[in-house]
Amino acid sequence: MWRKLLQYFSRAERLLWGLSVVFIVGSFCVFDRENYLTLAASLIGVTSLIFNAKGNPIGQVLMVLFSLLYGFISYTFAYYGEMITYLGMTMPMAVQPTKTGRRHASAGFFLKLYPEKAAHQGVTAQVCPSAS
Repeated sequence: MWRKLLQYFSRAERLLWGLSVVFIVGSFCVFDRENYLTLAASLIGVTSLIFNAKGNPIGQVLMVLFSLLYGFISYTFAYYGEMITYLGMTMPMAVQPTKTGRRHASAGFFLKLYPEKAAHQGVTAQVCPSAS
């Protein structure tokens, strides 16, 4: 499983993720050393971003988890604007593609729905059929 995961990402992507983790953990060790929930949320967040950059649905699931953790952290520090932003905007924007992706497992479902548009409209018709 780990071998497949390592092969999924390019060397540059693994380096970017690894350096991000090193900087997050290093900053935690130097400055905080108390709020492990913040460390966990940061690591989940950076991992979700690297999966989202590849278009992997696991990234959206991790983003929902990150939003919940960050919403809770924001609430405990009385950062209510941050809490509203992550729980009211970021999390729903991660939930919807996850639901849609599960419902339409094939990537070409727009092509099946609108074959006449896909023939002459290109990718736009496949991604957003109302964009014509």
